[in-house]
Amino acid sequence: MENLENLQITPEEIALFSFWPNVSSLIGIVFAFVLSISISRIKKWSVLNSFIVLILIYLLYRYNSLGWDYFRILAIGSFIDDYQLNFIVTGSFFLIVGLVIFFSKWTNRIIENRQVELKT
Repeated sequence: MENLENLQITPEEIALFSFWPNVSSLIGIVFAFVLSISISRIKKWSVLNSFIVLILIYLLYRYNSLGWDYFRILAIGSFIDDYQLNFIVTGSFFLIVGLVIFFSKWTNRIIENRQVELKT
């Protein structure tokens, strides 16, 4: 922090470096919640599950326990030197993995089977 001028790092860059990861995490949580609500309504599942998951994820986010230290080994963007491109590639990878799991027939079949069991 003493040689910022020599390294050509401005205070604005430091602020943006700490601001955008936090904002993008919140945007991701809200986006996942909206997506979960819409799919729950379409498939006629309980919307209460989406609210419970939202509260749990926000608490994990708030207390910095989302487990990024464990998933960091899967960050395929870590081989890219550009910070923004690294962030976009890694985020896109995890988003695609999440969407594949979320929309897989296997996952939906498990949920549907649980719903049938609860009705009987």
